[in-house]
Amino acid sequence: MKERKLYSLTGKLIVFLLLIVFAASALFGGIQTLMLSSVGLTPNAAAKKYAFEETTACGTLVQRQLHNVMSYYNDMSKFGTNGRYDGTKEIDYRAFATDGEGSGGISTTYTIDQLVKMYDDGSSADLNEVAAYTADNYATNDAGIDKEAYLAYEDGTDVSQETEETDVAALTEEVSAADAETFDSFSPDGEVYFPSDNAVKSLKEKKIDPADVSSQFLYLYDQGMSLETQKTKAGTYLYEYAAANLKKVSIRDLYMTLSGVTEEVAAFKNQESGISVDADDANLWYCLEDKEGNIYTNVDSWKNGYTTAIAQKSPYPFAFAVDRTGGADKVRSYATRKNSPAVEAARSYLLNNQIADNYQKIFVALDPDLAASDYFSQYSEIYSQWLPKMQLLLLMIAVGGIGTLVCLVLFTLQAGRNGKNKEIRLYFFDQWYTEIAAAAAILIVMGAVGIVAVCIELSYGGVHYIQNFDGNYIYSGSYGNEADTWRSLVAASGILAGFLITLIPYCSLVRRIKARNVWKQSFLYCVGHRIVSAGRTFYEGRQESERTILMFCVFCGVQIILCCGFGMFGVFLTLVMDAAVLLLLLREASGRKQIEHGLKEIAAGDLDYKIDLTELQGEDNLQLAGIVNSLGEGMKAAVQEQMKSERLKADLITNVSHDIKTPLTSIINYVDLLKRENIENEKAKDYIRVLDEKSQRLKQLTEDLVEASKISSGNIKLEFMNLNLNELVQQVNGEFAERFEGRNLDLICILQPEPLLIRADSRRIWRVLENLYVNVCKYAMPGTRVYVDAIKKDGKIQLSIKNISENPLNFQADELTERFIRGDVSRSTEGSGLGLSIAKNLTVLQHGSFNIYLDGDLFKVTITFDEAVKEKKPMPPMIVPEAVQEEAQQDA
Repeated sequence: MKERKLYSLTGKLIVFLLLIVFAASALFGGIQTLMLSSVGLTPNAAAKKYAFEETTACGTLVQRQLHNVMSYYNDMSKFGTNGRYDGTKEIDYRAFATDGEGSGGISTTYTIDQLVKMYDDGSSADLNEVAAYTADNYATNDAGIDKEAYLAYEDGTDVSQETEETDVAALTEEVSAADAETFDSFSPDGEVYFPSDNAVKSLKEKKIDPADVSSQFLYLYDQGMSLETQKTKAGTYLYEYAAANLKKVSIRDLYMTLSGVTEEVAAFKNQESGISVDADDANLWYCLEDKEGNIYTNVDSWKNGYTTAIAQKSPYPFAFAVDRTGGADKVRSYATRKNSPAVEAARSYLLNNQIADNYQKIFVALDPDLAASDYFSQYSEIYSQWLPKMQLLLLMIAVGGIGTLVCLVLFTLQAGRNGKNKEIRLYFFDQWYTEIAAAAAILIVMGAVGIVAVCIELSYGGVHYIQNFDGNYIYSGSYGNEADTWRSLVAASGILAGFLITLIPYCSLVRRIKARNVWKQSFLYCVGHRIVSAGRTFYEGRQESERTILMFCVFCGVQIILCCGFGMFGVFLTLVMDAAVLLLLLREASGRKQIEHGLKEIAAGDLDYKIDLTELQGEDNLQLAGIVNSLGEGMKAAVQEQMKSERLKADLITNVSHDIKTPLTSIINYVDLLKRENIENEKAKDYIRVLDEKSQRLKQLTEDLVEASKISSGNIKLEFMNLNLNELVQQVNGEFAERFEGRNLDLICILQPEPLLIRADSRRIWRVLENLYVNVCKYAMPGTRVYVDAIKKDGKIQLSIKNISENPLNFQADELTERFIRGDVSRSTEGSGLGLSIAKNLTVLQHGSFNIYLDGDLFKVTITFDEAVKEKKPMPPMIVPEAVQEEAQQDA
């Protein structure tokens, strides 16, 4: 009983819902715990009751911010003044990039603000683009060559890109023999460039002939005029500086170097905006002393240096110091918990990072109140909010994980089973070839992965990462607080949806495994099985197959020899052979057609049909026809034996019924005599009543058995006549009116006004109607209506009886017409179970049809006969007077 409940639809639904609940609990708890670990709240930290300032996440934040601070102050000497950003500071960017080896003086000197502007407006990046990539397309070895004359000499085409059309013929005529010799030996290493008019004008003002410089220089000079936005300290642009120093300076190097320097300066400025130089704006307090004795700090009271900072002892949740003045690293923790994970993470960074080596003394601490609004205060708030809930999250993970595994096991056991008999049930998806199902499963899994990816992107697409110097990641932003719990909910929902979708192919695989058709349902197995079956069939019939193959090979060989050896005459002989084979095949096909016709005749019931063997040709056809003839004879003998058995059973039932009938008649008579006696004893009267009822029932049963036996054996004589079905129904209604009233049944009879004539035996059709009405009396529900109607339709007369059954009709309609089948399974009512069977057999014997329809508790029986034609009465003979006869004879 428990197993049935487990495999029932309700059981499956409960397990599925529990699986969703447990999986959702485990996923949400796991994702939330994972995300909280990025702010330092791990199960270990919760168990040891660490404060946020003591966690590894806090140490990672210290690493990152301390790294930015020290990098900023390292660059301060290059880009700042007195420890602050100075936009007016001048830099010879060429000397800066080459460590002083390639100074251009004031011609390559900009202020810090100018360099930042060039980075912000993109001009330095554009100049780098054209110098590093596009310039490679233009020739560098065509300086001193008359470019227009050269192109005109080479191909005679339009040689100018941006100048007016030139008379090519005139140019070609003006080329001297020396120039022609130069052009013949010249091969440019790129495209030839023709500068704009402005570039040509500018170069000529500087007394430079465009023909004396390379195409690459012309291209970069032209681009520099349109892209450069800042002048150097000398009041000139870089392209002008390059033109004035053609042999010393590469304009391409100038532009490529400028881009790198502007990026570095802009990065310094951006870094400066993220460095808090005031303790009121940051929770990370620092004091740094470099090798030159410079002091950098964001705490006013620490401006005197490292010694002052460590002297101000406070209950810091995080603080440590490094002193390298003695040649060795002296590290000391000033935190409340000396060796917390946060202190260890920061200490590892300071002792192993090259940037930190520039500082002799370092003191770092966190504001005990975390008063400033930054990552430290945000993460501390998140940590404090979720620390009391960590045990609940871990419980959700444990209970949800175990529950998910248990439900998944139960779900696996339920897959493919039904609650009635636990048989394996395969769905349409399971009927596909295994390969197709596997491809569909892959697509489904890919869709599930896509859903998971979309949900995770929606949840964490705006969350950034911070990487520490050990390769670990933490999240930046405000993730983790209670207002952002939706991120974990959305991510868990997406993963849960993907998990549930993957259950579709998983359950299909489980059902296939249980049905043991994973391999048998595959396309490879089906193809292989057919090949093996064909091979086995060929092997089993190898004698016939070998003979057929041998004959085919000989036939083909003879035809090849005739065609190749005898020319056209051989082709003619081949055609004659083909015609002969065609005739043989047609004769074989004709014989097979006769055999097929014989089989159809025998199947139709003509067991005496024989195939004429004299007209058949071929050993196979003769053998097959003989088997068919023997089959007809065998079936005829079996039918005769069956009929003989049926007659013997009918005779046995008749004889036994006759032998029972004689003493039964005596019993009935003596019971009748007892009823006439004046017996005063009430018990004796009840006994006599019971004897009378049972003897009458036994008499009816005996009569039914005899009649059923006669009908089944065909030993019954029918006298057909035209009968009005309306009259018969009305008579039966009157006969059963009292019995219907006793059962509280309301009879509603609908008959046609015109006569409904049928051709039947009056006695037998009465028995049919009587049995149907008796069946209604026994099994109809009291207090309901019984509908009887007779109609004429399409040359047929149809009588139907409908009623509501008192007992459930838990069987097929055809079963009710079998012998000894009763509508009352408990057999609490009187009856033999032969009534409907006799009614159907009598109806069929009278050339009618008998049909039963069941719809819930509605019972309907319909009998149909052909409409009978009215018999025409013969005309009576006309009596002619003798006198009239004599006159007629005389006239004749």
